[in-house]
Amino acid sequence: MTSAAMRFSIPATAQSRVRQLVEATNARAAVHQLTAYTLDISASFLADYHDIDGRLIGKRPTVTVTISGDIPRHHGWTVLARLDHDEEGETITSLFPGLPEQDAEAVRGHHAIANVCHGCNIARHRTATYLARHENGEMKQLGTTCVEPYTGLPIKGLEALWRFGTLKDSDWDGGEGGIPADLRVPVAEVLRVAAAIVQQDGRFYGRSEQWKNTVPTADSVEAYFFDRKAPMEWRAAVDAEPDAPSTAAAVRAWAIQGYGSLSDYRHKVGQLAKGETVDPRHLPTLVSAIAGWHRDQEKEATERAAQNSKPQGTVGERITTNVTVTTVIELEGRTYGYQTQRRRLVKFQDPQGNVFVWFSSAGTVPDQGDEVELTGTVKDHSIYGETAQTVLTRCRVAEREPVAA
Repeated sequence: MTSAAMRFSIPATAQSRVRQLVEATNARAAVHQLTAYTLDISASFLADYHDIDGRLIGKRPTVTVTISGDIPRHHGWTVLARLDHDEEGETITSLFPGLPEQDAEAVRGHHAIANVCHGCNIARHRTATYLARHENGEMKQLGTTCVEPYTGLPIKGLEALWRFGTLKDSDWDGGEGGIPADLRVPVAEVLRVAAAIVQQDGRFYGRSEQWKNTVPTADSVEAYFFDRKAPMEWRAAVDAEPDAPSTAAAVRAWAIQGYGSLSDYRHKVGQLAKGETVDPRHLPTLVSAIAGWHRDQEKEATERAAQNSKPQGTVGERITTNVTVTTVIELEGRTYGYQTQRRRLVKFQDPQGNVFVWFSSAGTVPDQGDEVELTGTVKDHSIYGETAQTVLTRCRVAEREPVAA
């Protein structure tokens, strides 16, 4: 007997469908006394996934399917191929599923004639004929109704087995054309793209800042990978950011350091960063590691600069300086009758590292990271930890004037 073997890869999520199809095909073939084919499915592995435009966007859990069995044979005859004849006289050859290459070469070397049947020798229009070969090398082109009488092989059973040949090219995602639900994206690539986008935008934008008419960084990263309408020029610009790979590596190392942390957020980000790929639904959390890393970098820089902090001005003196807001802490409010006065601790730092402190009861205060012009009266000079601080009162905060070019 000649053995047939078909091997191809499918999404891991399609395993049960393949099993059902193989079982149904074998059941139909068994009705015609044909031997069942065996099915073997490998362990799941991650394989590259390309979008419809050929762009590699991630990896997908995949399995390798192997379907094997004996090609039906009776009295020395086997059916090697089906010949489909169209209205324009063209013939399309479909090899029997899993046909060995030496037999496939024999089919390709045979000159088929449309509508001819060597069984009945009746000339008439036929949409399909079959190419059969005897073990002595004789080749016969047979019409559908002549296959079984001439070779002893059941045409209905053969047609059932022919279904195996369609499995490899089946659309296992149902033909919707969307991004597969089980797609996974490389962690290193997500962080590289995020770092590049933050570099282009000037900062990280969270989804809570959409009211500012900005595009959240996570949305931009998702668009890079999944939005088929995203401009290729924009993707090329993201890919061209030279410092993005090194920044991504630093962010990943920072994130992994948080794995096992008492902070649920740091632990989750670390867990995502430790993996090679990430589920798209967790992509916003992973992308936010860029913001966390930048905050820690700025905090460390601030702390280093604060080591050079010196008392500024004299008590009672009114001073003005350009500063950056480094800390805003909500304090317990003071209650007067039925009203509670809101209080906040605001810390500033000037370019030389000098630290200023304001215990504010004002209705509004600047946000952390804001660069402002600060005017206040020196109330005290103090030491916090090992850092010298200038405590101010009756402060006025104004937007910093842009530096002339």
